[in-house]
Formats: sequence, structure tokens, C-alpha cells
Amino acid sequence: MAIASTPPTAPDPLRLRPRLLARGGGFALLLLLAFAGAMYWGIAADREEDLHHRVEQLATVASGQLPLLVHEFHEQSNANKFQGDGVVVEAVGSSHQRVRWFDGQGQLVRQQGDLPLPPPPPPELRQQVQWRRWPGGLRLWQPVRTRSGAAGGVLRHSGYLEVGLSDQELQTELARMRRGLLLGTIGAALVALALGRRILRSALAPLQAQVVAMQRFTADASHELRHPLTMMRTLVATTLPESTSGEALGRIDAVAARMGCLLDDLLLLARHEQGAGEGRVLRGRWRRFDLLDLLDDLRTLHAAAAAERQLQLVLEAPGLTAVPVEGQPDQLERLFTNLLSNALRHSPAGGVVRLAVEVQGTRVKVEVMDQGPGIPAALKEKVFERFWQGGGASREGSAGLGLAIARAIAHAHDGDLRVADGRSGRCSLEVQLPLGRGEEAG
Repeated sequence: MAIASTPPTAPDPLRLRPRLLARGGGFALLLLLAFAGAMYWGIAADREEDLHHRVEQLATVASGQLPLLVHEFHEQSNANKFQGDGVVVEAVGSSHQRVRWFDGQGQLVRQQGDLPLPPPPPPELRQQVQWRRWPGGLRLWQPVRTRSGAAGGVLRHSGYLEVGLSDQELQTELARMRRGLLLGTIGAALVALALGRRILRSALAPLQAQVVAMQRFTADASHELRHPLTMMRTLVATTLPESTSGEALGRIDAVAARMGCLLDDLLLLARHEQGAGEGRVLRGRWRRFDLLDLLDDLRTLHAAAAAERQLQLVLEAPGLTAVPVEGQPDQLERLFTNLLSNALRHSPAGGVVRLAVEVQGTRVKVEVMDQGPGIPAALKEKVFERFWQGGGASREGSAGLGLAIARAIAHAHDGDLRVADGRSGRCSLEVQLPLGRGEEAG
């Protein structure tokens, strides 16, 4: 039965992302609201000042007409004769403004416009200039004094003037601005949240990858070490109380050694999965060496194991005398050792295991070919999963990490490892690595 480790679902690193998004979104919304509020109040104050200026201009024009109107009013016996006759102050619209002239006793002399105004101030307050805001607009009440005679004449009280302008146009403009700012703030906040989410996701991706690698290492270690630990405890409980035989200690030592190798393999995979940061550290220990020499040494080293299984181990490198590459020799030695061990374990007695080296442009291809049962096409990627083992494979001496480690080392050296041929009765694993820069294989 095939056994494989299932990668854990990628977690949200330390569950920070929702919290950071909420805080970042809230901060962005507060900034947008502050900006929109400042812009709104600035424009509203400017429009209010403009309305005051228009009222003052209207009052300046109307106050010059007050002495004439008061004089005509007192010469006539019917004050109503002057109400509504002609246009004394040119109006934008009769419903948008209103001007009222009063004599010195506060009696209405004339009025113009239809804008409703609040009642005049009480007599004791009429000598003061008064601005008043009411729901219909802005009103100015002021006493009018004129100079009699020449320029040096005495100022005398002529009457009172009341001027009002509607703020309907201003309120309509401000309401439109409020709607626009509200919609703009909501839209900008949504866009900021979407962009922030993408930026935050890309920023937390390395941390998330390391958390996944750590959780995967923990899960794999706890899963795979449970069995040998149980065996060791059983051996200690059953044999040591009776005797401390050499055989029992040897079995315990073998289990402990297997656990140590397993931990080394898992740590190696965890380091390779930590990403570019760990890769830069490893590159600091790279050096240039001849890959062909390394493969020839491995062939010699495994010749005895191949002979025990009645296998031939052949290195084929037609036309090549050297293959310069850059990397960590011990890591690449681990890669090809895993591939050779896998090939020797699955090849039948009397078979041949070949190491074929070929240079293709700026890359070197090394194929490890055996005459074992082969790998079905549907399992070409499955075989590189941790702890995966085919149904016919024995777990004795193997934890199912060899190919996973080999591919991780190949990726760390800017290369790749794949199943080149999965036909029954033959298996070919292909490693591709870049040649050393500025070098040509010879």
C-alpha cells in the first residue's frame, strides 16, 4: 500500500492577515474620511465667505438709496404707493433675495424681493450690525448713516437696511459634494483594501512558506518517529530488565541510528523549503568542481554493493573528459547517492544500472537508468512526495525520503529532477544542472 505524507493546508501566518487587514483598512478609512472632511469644510467655508461677500455688496448698493427713499416716503402721504414700484436693486431672482429699507423710527419704507426673512431685531438692538443665519439663507441688518452737506459734514442717522440672500444654491452644491465625497471615500477604501490585501499577501508569502515548512517538518517527524520510538521502548521494557545482551543493544543502536538519519533527512528538507533566504546562505559555500569525477567516485564506491546484488554499474560519458559545474559537492553527492541506491534496490539480479552523462548547451543531463519495475505515468510526480513508497517496496532501511531530498537538492542548484521514462521494465530518472559559468565541457 502506498504511503505518503499529506502537506498541511497553508495557514495564515500567526493569524495576522485578517487583523492587519482590519487595522490597515480602518486606518486608510480614517485617513480618507479626514481628507474628505477637511476638503468639505474648506470648500463650505469658502462658499460661506462668498455668500457673506455677496450680501455685503448688495447692502452697499442698497444703503446708498435709503436717503432718497426715506425722503420720498415722507413727502407722500401713502407709503404703500412705493411698495413694489420699479426695481431699485437688480435681483438675481425675486425668490432668492430680499431688501427692506426702514426710516429712523423703524418704519418700513420700501421692500423688494420675495425671500422670507426672520423678524427685525427689537428696537434696543437695531443700532448694531447683525448677521443672522436661518434655514432660508443669510441676513444682514445694519443702521445707515449719511454725511450731510460737503465732505466735512456731520454724519446723521438715516434709517435701517435689511438684506437677505437665499443659500439654496449653496446647500444644493454642498449636498452634491457630500454625496460625491461619500461615494469616493467608500470606493477608495475598497480599492485600498483590495490593494492592501494583495500587498500583504505577497509580503507574508515568505513567512507563510516557512510556517508551512515548519508545520510539515513537525508533522512528518512526529509521524515517522513514532514507530521507531515505540520499538525502542518495547525493546528496553522487554530485554533490559532480564539482561543487557549485545544483541538487544545492537538492535537499540540500529533503531537509534535510523532515527538519527531520518531526522537529518527531515532537517535537510526543511532547510531547502525555507526559500530564497536559505538558498543565499547555501550559495555562499558553492565552489566549482568536475561533476564527472564525482560520478566516477560514486560508481567506484557503489561497485561492491552492485556486485553483491549481481548488478553492473556503468558510467557512460561519450566524448566528455570533464563536466564543470558550480555548487556544493557534498549535496550533489547526496543527490546521486540517493538515485543510485534507489536504482540498485529496485533492479533485479543480473541487471545493469547506467549513469549516462550528456551536455546540452549550457546544461548537463545525467540519467540514472535501471531495469526495475518502472514507474507508471500516473505516478511520475507522486514518487517525489515525502514518505511515498510503492506497493512492492519494503520500508526496511528506507523512509521514502530519498527522491524528495534529491529533487530539493536539484532545485537548490537551479536544476531539476524528473522521471524521464516510466515504462514497465525500465526506470530512468533525469537530473539537469547548469554548467559552470564561462566553462565548456570537454
